[in-house]
Amino acid sequence: MFSHLLKLMWNKRRANGMIFLEILLAFIVLFGVFSFILYNMERYRSPLGFSYENSIGVRLDFDDEMDSLTVLQTQKRIRQDLLAMSDVEDVTWIGPVNPFGGNTWQTGSDASGQLIRTQMMFVDKHFGDAAEVEMMDGRWFTEDDLRGKYRPIVVNREYKERYFPNVETIVDSIAEVNGEFIIVGVTNDFKYKSNFAENFPLTFYPQVERMENGDPFEMMIIRLRPYSLAEVEEPIYNLLVSATKNTDVVIWDMAKDRIKANRPIVIPIVILMVISGFLLINIALGLFGVLFTQINRRRAEIGLRKAMGATPREVTTQFVMEVLIVTLAGLLLGTFFAVQVPILELMEIPGKFFYYGIIAAILTILLIVTICAFLPSFQASRLQPADVLHED
Repeated sequence: MFSHLLKLMWNKRRANGMIFLEILLAFIVLFGVFSFILYNMERYRSPLGFSYENSIGVRLDFDDEMDSLTVLQTQKRIRQDLLAMSDVEDVTWIGPVNPFGGNTWQTGSDASGQLIRTQMMFVDKHFGDAAEVEMMDGRWFTEDDLRGKYRPIVVNREYKERYFPNVETIVDSIAEVNGEFIIVGVTNDFKYKSNFAENFPLTFYPQVERMENGDPFEMMIIRLRPYSLAEVEEPIYNLLVSATKNTDVVIWDMAKDRIKANRPIVIPIVILMVISGFLLINIALGLFGVLFTQINRRRAEIGLRKAMGATPREVTTQFVMEVLIVTLAGLLLGTFFAVQVPILELMEIPGKFFYYGIIAAILTILLIVTICAFLPSFQASRLQPADVLHED
């Protein structure tokens, strides 16, 4: 049976060659699309690590002539005035790197022969509560920690697992990252860039690190009660203008900023899915056309097979198997090239996503081909020998 199918396929090698090329092209495209989507979907499922719902970001401008003590007092007074508003639940001051803002600060050090690279966020002692950060170990730093021998920092899970995987806890240990600091807490996953950002080592530094450089915190995150954004935006703006004597106050919705931050990944995913959809439709239409043409040319063969006792199921199986053999040949060749990507580490994406992409592409193509081959094959199986054997 199999050798007979191979002989039939060879006799129709021109038509089967076109199907082979279509399958090979579709596999390569779907392999890339699925690998990209699956990789980003796993990153999307990884939690951000903080709360952005019902929160707004604020940027204002302090007078450059203000000394550090005056700035701290002004920050404290503004926070107290904001918390006095009935719709405000919490307030925290942050530095130049804000969630979904697109900014990235990074530092590195060679501590005890180990190269440590970490992203940086500058936050105050209220950030852990205001952003509802989930702690894996330890706690958020407090005012008392700033008076100790070493200044406090908080790191994320990725920092601990990448650089100290075999240590049970790194809380209360001294870290040499852009100076000597004591680690007082470890957060769970924390991604401030977007939902699609990769988990990367991250270190939270207190405001004093920026104060010494003459760069005080001029941004805030304000967590509001649900559905109160429209009602409080104007009062908050007026309060901040009055406190700073400066109208240069910008307020934004963090939920909308998250959507904007996700767009550089979401838009390509949508475009790739649309392209893949059109490609699969073209393949399906092509298969329908080729199979219907072949069946019309092979009506006498079908009639003869049925006259010799072939059942409708056997006729259907023959045509479906012919298409599947060509499809499998294209898939095998495509898989050979696809596996080179993770084996040779041609891209900075974990290899498992390329293998997932191969499997997903194979299953998708097999499903489409089987469905497209079944309908013409089923119609062929219903031809009656008495009708087709007497045709001119």
